[in-house]
Amino acid sequence: MVGGHPVDLLFTAAGENTAVLIDPGPPPGGDPARHLRLTHTRGDLLTGLPSGGYGAKACPVGRTVRVPAWRILAGEESLAPLFG
Repeated sequence: MVGGHPVDLLFTAAGENTAVLIDPGPPPGGDPARHLRLTHTRGDLLTGLPSGGYGAKACPVGRTVRVPAWRILAGEESLAPLFG
């Protein structure tokens, strides 16, 4: 949890906290554009909130990364550009 919002992963790298949101995509019959807008808005809300120190330094979240679920299944090579 970051500021009362659930996140999938929280870590500290180079002195900055990063919150990771795994995006499974829109629900069946859902509007993909609306889903993407809501997911990005959720990520924007996390930046600057206190991390609470759970799995990371007890300082604000510096950035949020949205990871499409397919990238996790595709392997390390497809994840590297998101965290590099």
